[in-house]
Amino acid sequence: MSRRPMLWGLIAGLLLAALLAPWTGTALGALAKARSARAAALAVAAAPSADVPVLRPELAFAPGTAAAGVRARIERLARGGGVLVESVRAAAAPPPLVLVELRLSGPEKAVVALADALERERPLVRFRTWRIVPAEGGGVRLSGTLVGAVR
Repeated sequence: MSRRPMLWGLIAGLLLAALLAPWTGTALGALAKARSARAAALAVAAAPSADVPVLRPELAFAPGTAAAGVRARIERLARGGGVLVESVRAAAAPPPLVLVELRLSGPEKAVVALADALERERPLVRFRTWRIVPAEGGGVRLSGTLVGAVR
């Protein structure tokens, strides 16, 4: 193979790179600005803001009673709906939040109605994660994590 076509291709490539350099530099500069703006926005979002309440006070639990309040609500609703409470325990959570892990079993309609009632009552709690699976001997088992807020 002759070296002449390779030399012409190399010269054409260098000439094309030189012609496109201004637009490439502008695009790389815009990319760097966008990356720095994204990093600044992520830093602001990650900064803790302890002064801002998570919920309105009437929707949150009173300090010191959150985990016990959630447990009492679960047991009251389970007793009224014919659902077996297998386990209820508090989990570690950041200061304004309260996490409660639970496992319930019973007839499907009763378990779903209990989960609905848990989320509808005040103070506010929501399922962070949940899973319903068939239980041995009929019925279903609901396991999940409830999250609520403290005033």
